[in-house]
Amino acid sequence: MRMNLIAATACALAACGSPGSPNVLGEYGGDSCTYENISLRPDGVAIVTWNAAEIALTYRQEGDKIILIKPNGSSSRFTLKGDDLVLEHSMFCTRRR
Repeated sequence: MRMNLIAATACALAACGSPGSPNVLGEYGGDSCTYENISLRPDGVAIVTWNAAEIALTYRQEGDKIILIKPNGSSSRFTLKGDDLVLEHSMFCTRRR
C-alpha cells in the first residue's frame, strides 16, 4: 500500500500521462520544424498548423516525452530538450517567445 502511494506521488510530480505541465505549454515551430506551428494548451489539446490547416490533436506528457495523438489513434513521440521538441533527431520545433 505504501509503495503504491509513493509510486503515485512520484508519477504525479513527474507529470506522468498528464497534459500541460507549465514547462511545455506554448507555441513551437521554426525552420527545422515540418509544421508551421504546434500549440500545446493546458487542456491536453495540441493545435497543429500544417499547410495552412489547423488540426486539433490530443497530447500527453510522460516525463520529457510529448506524445501527439492523431484522431486515428496513431501517435508521434517528441522529446523535450530545452526549448525544442525533437522528433527522432530529424525535426526540431523551437519554442517561440
